[in-house]
Amino acid sequence: MKVKGLLAFSLSMLSVSLFAQTVDEGITMYKFARYESAKKILEPLSASNPMANYYLGLAELGLENNAAAKTIFQKFPDDVANNAGTARVLFAENKGPEAMSMLTKTAAKAKKKDWSPLRYAADAITYSEGGDPNMAVQWYKKAIETERNGDLYMGMGDAYRKMQGGGGNAMSSYEDAETFPATKSIANYKMGNLWYAAKNYDSALVKFNKSSELDDANPLPYKALADAYYRVKKYKTAKEKIEKYLERSDKSITDLIEYANVLYLAQDYPNAISRMNELVAKGEGNKRPYMYRVLGYSQFETKDYSNALLNMNTFFAKIDPKKILSSDYIYLGKILMTDSLKSAEAATAFEKGIAIDTTTDKAPLYKQLGDAFKEAQKYGIAAQYYEKVLATNSPSIEPNDYWWCGAMHYYNKSYESADSLYTLMGEKYPTEPSSFYWRGNVTLAAKDKDYQNGAASEFFTKWLTMVKTDDPAKKKNLIKAYTYLAMVAYNANKKEETRDFATKLQVLDPNDDTAKQLMAALDAMK
Repeated sequence: MKVKGLLAFSLSMLSVSLFAQTVDEGITMYKFARYESAKKILEPLSASNPMANYYLGLAELGLENNAAAKTIFQKFPDDVANNAGTARVLFAENKGPEAMSMLTKTAAKAKKKDWSPLRYAADAITYSEGGDPNMAVQWYKKAIETERNGDLYMGMGDAYRKMQGGGGNAMSSYEDAETFPATKSIANYKMGNLWYAAKNYDSALVKFNKSSELDDANPLPYKALADAYYRVKKYKTAKEKIEKYLERSDKSITDLIEYANVLYLAQDYPNAISRMNELVAKGEGNKRPYMYRVLGYSQFETKDYSNALLNMNTFFAKIDPKKILSSDYIYLGKILMTDSLKSAEAATAFEKGIAIDTTTDKAPLYKQLGDAFKEAQKYGIAAQYYEKVLATNSPSIEPNDYWWCGAMHYYNKSYESADSLYTLMGEKYPTEPSSFYWRGNVTLAAKDKDYQNGAASEFFTKWLTMVKTDDPAKKKNLIKAYTYLAMVAYNANKKEETRDFATKLQVLDPNDDTAKQLMAALDAMK
């Protein structure tokens, strides 16, 4: 009997151990944002286990199934975790004061050796909208007085991130969480997010890579790596990372949409279109209208303008107006610009995009608009937008921005404005040769089409001293400069100078007609 009793006890303990391990697996899936996997593991266990039930409710919240989550949490109304879960639903229902009242009561149930009510109450605020993150931090700190725990530090870091200027404290909290083996991977992922938000993509990449190395099963850093590699313009690597993310994810509709989004960002437009069309065909477009955004953007990039316009119009018809981005109007405008009859509509779309743009630095937006009007060969309007780029005094402004602004004025035959721009460019960037070449171009077009007065000579001559005259990339410009200087010399009866420039022309192109004619004329003079 003793042996049988011992065996029965051992089997009972093994069952409890396996049961607990399965709950832990479900919790891990939830932390990895694999909500469907978490549900499959936790649903069979939730009837008798309050913790399994709590994380099952959280998984439903992660899937935005608020009503289902509410029903689940109410199965254990006296359990502090599920009680905090109900408060999360109240936050989702915009019942913030009611949720905070419930959480205050939950936190008050903490005892000297039981810090969990403080953690669950603080988490409910941290991972919802409408609560007071300062209160969450206080509760985390109070819980940490009883027991240092990686999850507590992680939650506290996330709460600090919700506060203005809380980044430093958030980083410190994540560093504390990193000291616990169970939270090392996610802590590095969170630190990477902080660097990413600060636009320090190199540091973000270090942390995301470390996170993936610490736990290869964690899909979160792979998605983050894809975004970060996109930011540093390593599009092929971005695509590789999002594919690894998909391998480790639930391959849910949300995961597939994330995949298609990164395909777009990685400039793999045909595959982004293909993936999104598959999802739209399943009816997902009605639930997630932003899918039409990716379709419209990608089809514009592949020059499928009619379908791009169709999908952008569908997007605007279905999307919540509060969720429209500045870039949505900008893309709509660029698509409309491809039809010469819709220029006015395009201009209206661009103005709407500018109006809702919230970025401090408007230079990138104005560049996009300048580029759009340039492509449409509306050079005067393009010049206006490039001028707005320069007026921002953005740290991102480059010599090329002055060049494009001047070029648009040049192609619009606004020669005085073009000359002013290239003069300013030469003053700001005196070692940049192109400003002098283009002052020569502008002056030739405006003041010396017949090569009579040599008004452009000083600019072409200066440019020639600044460039390598054997550079194949400069051949076209060199021919223009030498042609001008040769013709001016010929018209001024400067025979040796004419021969010198004509010879240089022939070195560049032995069949150059101008050089041949000038040489023939000089020979005839003999």
